[in-house]
Amino acid sequence: MRPLLLGLVALSLVGCGFQLRTFDLESSVESVALTGRSGFRIGAPLRSSLKQARILEVEPAEADLIIELLDERQTRRNISTGAQGRAAEFEVSYGLQYRVLDAAGNELASPQWVQRERVFLIDQGNLVGSNREQTTLQQEILRDVAGQVIRALDAVVRAQADATSQVGQ
Repeated sequence: MRPLLLGLVALSLVGCGFQLRTFDLESSVESVALTGRSGFRIGAPLRSSLKQARILEVEPAEADLIIELLDERQTRRNISTGAQGRAAEFEVSYGLQYRVLDAAGNELASPQWVQRERVFLIDQGNLVGSNREQTTLQQEILRDVAGQVIRALDAVVRAQADATSQVGQ
C-alpha cells in the first residue's frame, strides 16, 4: 500500500508541473572566477552554490565568467523592545555588491546590490537559543544572496546566448 501511495504522490507532482529550481549554467559556462576583496562572508556559500550548479571555480585567466565582489554590508538593528526596555526583536540584513565580467574583462552585468533581511525574536528566557537562531538566520541570508547571484549569472548567460543567436540570424 505504501509504495502505491508514494507512486501516486510522485505522479501528482509530475502532473502539476512541479520541479526543483535548477540552473542550466553548465551547458554554457564551465568555469567561474571569484575576484575582488577577500574576506567576504558570502565566499563559502557562493562557492557551494557554484558547486551545486556544477561550475568549477578557477583562476581569472582560465574562467569563462568572472564574478567580481565589490562590497558587502551587514547590519543588525533593534526593531522593538519589551516591557523592561530590552530588545525583543532584531532585524539582521546582508547586502552584496557585485558585477559580472566575461573572460576578456568586458562587463556583462553592471555593479548591482543584492540584499536580504530577516527578523527574529529574542527569547529572554533562552538567550543561547536566540543566539543560535540569529546565527542560523544569518547563514540563511547568505545562502539566499548566493542563490540570487547564481540566478543573476543564469540570466546573464541566457541574455548573452540570446544576443549571440540574434546576431547569427
